[in-house]
Amino acid sequence: MPHEQHARQADNQIRAADILRPTFKRFLWNSFDHVGLLVAANMLWLVLCLPVVTAPAATAGLFHLARGIAEHEPVSIRDFLDGFRGHFLPALKAGAFSLAAAFVLWINIDFYSHLGGRASVPGMLLAAAMIWIGGFVLLMHAHMFPLIVTGERSLRAVLKKSALLTLDNLGFTVGITVQALSVAALSILTGAGLVLALGSLVSVLLTTGHRELLKKYFPDSDAAREPDENRTFRDALRPWEGPKAR
Repeated sequence: MPHEQHARQADNQIRAADILRPTFKRFLWNSFDHVGLLVAANMLWLVLCLPVVTAPAATAGLFHLARGIAEHEPVSIRDFLDGFRGHFLPALKAGAFSLAAAFVLWINIDFYSHLGGRASVPGMLLAAAMIWIGGFVLLMHAHMFPLIVTGERSLRAVLKKSALLTLDNLGFTVGITVQALSVAALSILTGAGLVLALGSLVSVLLTTGHRELLKKYFPDSDAAREPDENRTFRDALRPWEGPKAR
């Protein structure tokens, strides 16, 4: 029994890695193929985030554009604007949930961690539980906007599916979240990346990952039958010598 359990765990890890590897490779080439468009979209995203209330819809616009890129469709800045308008309300609800969840969890962590006397130990345990819940909510965000731009209108459905995908693919979700946070950190540290690439790159990465993950559930889909990305670093330096870009 322990051996079988270990084998299942190893299999789950391999499957997560098998999804993460092609995800990151496709993400790099998807970004390379549309670098000019992604820079323009990122700058527009930053402008639309300034009023704050429009930030979730602007993020949905990026993910809508990223979905078209991941599906190898002809895309333009119009796709960003279409996503901004078409997903405004669902994105606003998701943004309000994220803000409310962060606020409630912060208040609870602060309250429980400052309990004194006999309540100090239970308080620390409750604070730790809130931190774990916050981590799980953070992981759910790897799936939320990709689900919204595929047509999910109900916040309850988005949250339910995001939670189930996270639980069923914990290794992958942790991996893609670490990748997304790393891309975000590098973009912020470079300064120029914040203006030129932050939101665009994260949206392309998470959308590409969502598309790769769904192949696991829909092995007969068109996405599952698409050929592997076989371009190499040489193709980036000499694109005219490599395979024709999609």
